[in-house]
Amino acid sequence: MDTGTHIGMGLCLAAISTLEPDIAASATLFAAVTTTALVGSHAPDFDTVFKFKGNSAYLRQHRGKSHGLIALIAWPLLLSIVIGALFGVPPTSLWLMAQIAVALHVFVDLFNAYGTQALHPFKKTWIGWGVINTFDPYLFTMYYGAFGIWLLTRATIVIFPILIAIVIIYYAVQFKLRNDALATAARYYGGAHKLFISPGMKWDEWHVAARLRNEYAVVKINSGTVVECGNFRIKNEPHGDELYDIVKENADLQAFLEFSKIHTYTVSRKDGIVEYRFTNLRYFTKEVYPFVAVVRIDATSRQIVSSYTGWVFSERTLQKKLFVPAL
Repeated sequence: MDTGTHIGMGLCLAAISTLEPDIAASATLFAAVTTTALVGSHAPDFDTVFKFKGNSAYLRQHRGKSHGLIALIAWPLLLSIVIGALFGVPPTSLWLMAQIAVALHVFVDLFNAYGTQALHPFKKTWIGWGVINTFDPYLFTMYYGAFGIWLLTRATIVIFPILIAIVIIYYAVQFKLRNDALATAARYYGGAHKLFISPGMKWDEWHVAARLRNEYAVVKINSGTVVECGNFRIKNEPHGDELYDIVKENADLQAFLEFSKIHTYTVSRKDGIVEYRFTNLRYFTKEVYPFVAVVRIDATSRQIVSSYTGWVFSERTLQKKLFVPAL
């Protein structure tokens, strides 16, 4: 989920903690527990520091080890010790909140299409159920709405059981809608070998990429209505291409290929520069496929002149990131 939603969950956890009389009675302990809930709700995403090493490092690390089983134990221990020291309270008073906050963060991330390596180090496969958008406006509103009402009323025992029940029902409904969308896509593409789904931000809106016999097909499904978005011929990687033999060693492209489950590519040439552009087909928003990897190589010197992998929502933005003239 996005940072704002994780923080909203942390605020709700802090409010729920006041059901414990010792926490409700101590301003210091409540401040420590609140800090633990907020930091713990975001801690697994501290792997964003890898962005300083470049997008390829970030892509390989984000939601990987930091969301794995070892981290699920390590984060709460670390946070309870550090925050306990800062506030002068026993770490044992904070550990349970830290554990709940971290575990909830990892758990809810499983419902996104992006997924996590939640079973790392035993399994390094990405687990993503494609049920909830990374930013879900309904959940965002629920968490902050409940916390706002709590600030006004302090009716903890009334507000949060209702919130939890609504959230569970919402997730169950989303699961059903996702399964309905997959069934619709399966009927539409009777010969599909594999379906990849990701949720949109609107109610009952889904993006489905299908692997057929000779092509990839992409559709939007809005409340059961199928809208075709494009078809792409399935192509093998350009093996035997001497320039590609160099390009495929590029860190940005390798990170993209390790993560992307369904993609296509194009090769273009201009003024001695050859561009290899790989586009992931699972994610489609604002009428673009934003997740790409681009490598440009000088055909004469056989030196890579620019590369990029990540999320971009316009060609203009991509060109700025590549630092060399557009092809």
